[in-house]
Amino acid sequence: MDKAILHRIRTWRHDPIAFVKDCIQVQPSDQQMEGLAAVAKNKRLSIRSGHGTGKDAFASWVIIWFMSTRKDAKVICTAPTARQLDNILWSEISKWLNRSVLKDEFVYQKQKIFHKSNPNEWWVTKVSPAVKAAKEEQAETLAGFHGDHMLIVADEASGIPDPVYIPLEGAMTQDDNRCLLIGNPTKNIGYFADTHRNPDLAKDWTRLHWDSSKSSNVKPEYVDYMKRKYGEQSNVYAIRVRGDFPSEDEKTLIPLAWAQQCVGNPIPKSEDDPKYLGVDVARFGDDYSIILPRQGLVIDPWESFQGMNTISLAAFCSQNFEEMEADGMAIDEIGVGAGVVDWLNKRSLNGVFGINVAWASSDITKFHRLRDELWCRVRDKCMKGIYSFPETLNVDGVPIGNELANELASPLYDFNEHGGIKVESKKDMKKRGIASPNIADALCLTEYFHSIAHKVWNPGSAGKKKKRRREERYVGPHGFQLY
Repeated sequence: MDKAILHRIRTWRHDPIAFVKDCIQVQPSDQQMEGLAAVAKNKRLSIRSGHGTGKDAFASWVIIWFMSTRKDAKVICTAPTARQLDNILWSEISKWLNRSVLKDEFVYQKQKIFHKSNPNEWWVTKVSPAVKAAKEEQAETLAGFHGDHMLIVADEASGIPDPVYIPLEGAMTQDDNRCLLIGNPTKNIGYFADTHRNPDLAKDWTRLHWDSSKSSNVKPEYVDYMKRKYGEQSNVYAIRVRGDFPSEDEKTLIPLAWAQQCVGNPIPKSEDDPKYLGVDVARFGDDYSIILPRQGLVIDPWESFQGMNTISLAAFCSQNFEEMEADGMAIDEIGVGAGVVDWLNKRSLNGVFGINVAWASSDITKFHRLRDELWCRVRDKCMKGIYSFPETLNVDGVPIGNELANELASPLYDFNEHGGIKVESKKDMKKRGIASPNIADALCLTEYFHSIAHKVWNPGSAGKKKKRRREERYVGPHGFQLY
C-alpha cells in the first residue's frame, strides 16, 4: 500500500469524518457528521431517524471506516430481514466501498467482505434473525462473535426481535468493541426504544435524533407531502419525518410496525391460489383510484389513476383483469364506483363483484359495518405479519410497500353503541387533514372473498387459467347465493 495512505489510516482511525471525506470522498450532512463524531468516541450509539436522512449511507461509512482502520477487524451486520440486508445495507456498502481509495484492499462477496491479507480474521458479514423462530433461536443471531476489534451494526433496529439483542452485552467485552443501532422508531417498546427511553438502559448509550425536516438530504417537498397526506399529529408523520416514537395513547387501528413488517416479507405464491384485484374508485379530485392485484397473501405492485373518468377506469380494470388472468375483481360500488361495475358487467366479465362496504357486518357487536370488518381482517394479518407487501422501489428509492404500510397506519378507530369497532371514515380523516387511504381500502376490498377464494374458484394447474365455478357466486361475508 502507498505509504501516504498508510499514514492517513493512522489518522483516520480516530477521525471517521476525515475518513469519509478523504477516503470515500463524500461530504456528509450535518446529522451524519454528528453521528461520525459520536461513533469515534462512544462504544454504544443508538440513532432514531426519520426517512431520507442518509442513515444507511452513514451505517455503510461506519462499517467501511471500522474495517479499513483496524487490522483483523470483524463487523457483524443485522436487520429485521435478509431482504433489508441484501437490498439496502449491503448494496450501500458496495456502492461506497467502490468509491473509496482502499477498494482494492478488500474482496466483496454476496455474503461476506474480507481483506485480501487475512480472509478468515478480517471481514464483514451479515446475519438476519428468523422472525418466526423461537426466542432461543433468535437469540443465537449475534451469539458467538468475539474479537479485539469488533463492530455490530443493527439496521432498522426497531424491527429486530428483542431476543436478538440478548447476547449483545456479552459480545461487547473488549475496549474496541462497538455497537451501532439505527432506524425509524416504528415501535415504542422493545430494546431499540429502551436505548432511548428506558433510564436504566439509556444511560449506557449515546443517543442521537435525526429529524427529516432538518436534514439537508431530504427535499422539503417530501416533508410537505407527508404533512398533507398524514397530518403533523399522526404517528406516520412522527415516525417517518420527525423520527419520533409513536404515540402510546393514539387510537390507531393498525400500528405502523405491524404493517411495516409485511414489506418484502418472503411469502411464496402458490399456483393454486386464485388471483384477484381490489379496486378503490376515487371520489374526489385529489384522490387516486387504485387497482391492486393479489394472489393468496402476496400483494403485487398496484396502479394509480388520478382524475380518470368512469369509462376509462373500467377499461383499465378490464385490461388488468385479462393481462394477469385474474379470477375475480372486488370493486367499491358506492357512488361513482357503481358506474365502473355496471360497465364491466355489461361486457359479461366473469368474476366482477360490486361491494358496498356500508353493508352490515357479520356481527355488529364486533364490527360496525362491512368496511370495519374488512379493515379488522387486514389488521389481524398485519399483526401476525403474514402478508407480503411489494418491495419494488419508487422514484425516491423507497419500497412502495411502505406507502401501503403508511396508509394502513392512518385511520383511528372507536366503538359503536353495541361495542363493535368503527374505523374512522375517509370523510373524518379528511377533516383531520389526512388524505384518503385508497391503497389500503383496495387491499381491504380483496379481503371480502380472500378466506373463501378457493371455494369461489377451483384451483387450476400451473400455467393455465383457473376455471370458475359458475353455479355459485359469493355475495356477502356469510355465504353464497346460487343462481
